[in-house]
Amino acid sequence: MTSCGREGLFTAGYLGLAPVLAEQIREEFGVGGKLGSFLGACCAGMLAATLSHPLDTIKTCMQGDVAQEKYKSMPETYRALMKEGGIGRFFTGWSWRTGRMICAIFVMGQCKDRLAPLFYPHHFKKQQQRAWSTPQVR
Repeated sequence: MTSCGREGLFTAGYLGLAPVLAEQIREEFGVGGKLGSFLGACCAGMLAATLSHPLDTIKTCMQGDVAQEKYKSMPETYRALMKEGGIGRFFTGWSWRTGRMICAIFVMGQCKDRLAPLFYPHHFKKQQQRAWSTPQVR
């Protein structure tokens, strides 16, 4: 359950939030290209990491306790972590994970932008044809 929540939030940040934020940064501040994409990845990575980090901490504690001596179930792990250090305990290692997530979102976004036309040329060919045939009104 913790893995599903964690991965769902990461995927939402990578596939959904990062491109939207990069476009918003491009429109609002005129920052485009790789810098705009990186800033979008920074914002999406920070949000996705912050929301998913407590689930990742619970999952990591449970995986590390193979004998299940201390962390037997998700609710018991939650209670044990709260006793150990309160809410802050759930964010141990946040900065390292957030930095890694920002880099991953940026790199995977760049890969997606470059590989998608190779894997789905029929989709991009139609977009290119529309761009050439439809005049843009400003």
